[in-house]
Amino acid sequence: MPLRRAFLGGAAAVVAAGGSSSALAYVVAPPSDASHSPHDEARATLDAVAVVAAAHLGVRTVWRPPWLFPSDEPIAYYVGRGGDTRYPNELVIWLNPDHPELVSPRASRLTDEIPLFTELLLASVDVRSNGVPSLGLERLDADKRRAAAAVLASNVAVIARYTPYAAVDDAEFARRSFAFAVLRQLTPGIGGVAPLVVVARAMPAGEAEAAYGGRDADGRAPHGWGVIYITSPALVESTSGHEAWVRAFVLATADRQPADSAVKRAYDDARTHDESAGLGRWEARRAFAAPYVKQVAALIEGGG
Repeated sequence: MPLRRAFLGGAAAVVAAGGSSSALAYVVAPPSDASHSPHDEARATLDAVAVVAAAHLGVRTVWRPPWLFPSDEPIAYYVGRGGDTRYPNELVIWLNPDHPELVSPRASRLTDEIPLFTELLLASVDVRSNGVPSLGLERLDADKRRAAAAVLASNVAVIARYTPYAAVDDAEFARRSFAFAVLRQLTPGIGGVAPLVVVARAMPAGEAEAAYGGRDADGRAPHGWGVIYITSPALVESTSGHEAWVRAFVLATADRQPADSAVKRAYDDARTHDESAGLGRWEARRAFAAPYVKQVAALIEGGG
């Protein structure tokens, strides 16, 4: 799908005229400085687009629970190398699952990705990318670096209208609300669903790798929690295992929806159909989950 990229014609023309990048001067001096010209802003913005694009390829983004984030950076946060226990040897940016617009931006809201772009610009100081212009951020102290990154991130999103993702309209964003709920439930540490390892012979025939067992289905899980039975924590490393894992969370999340919601009713109908068809049947539940599995997989890919 085409990306939302619409560089301002005038700005692009100025940059195409040549000359050395003025991004360093633009970043080091306050953006309100009267010495800034349209040429400076255009060069800095387009250089920042290149830097954001390169950093996006070189930095891992992962979903983490909201309470881990510092209060002044509650949406996205660059924790650097060693800041994430699961990926201690990688440069990592945390994403808050309460803000799925970070990887599913709305075409009507160009500001959706500014928090992510800010953190990517901060991470760019630690990313080694050949051929990518320097913005001069490494020359600033922490506070000034973050302030400059925020200004440039805003320009990347609002002036350049760049996004590494496919933007969606408001109606499609609303249609993805359940997929967003599943994404949140999948985020490590959120709670409410407990994965429990069992022997392979204990799994239902229709779901041999990961199967949602229901709420309060196992005494080992806290009261009120859903239970997902798995054969091994390593199942997510295979394509089929990861799909089964996401599907189980789709069912678990559906089971937690309000009783009068369309999703909950559809899940209950699918479960009843399978149970009436015979022991171990999961065809109806798999069919119910299939479109959501696809949506959630795309969100996971965007956030790691």
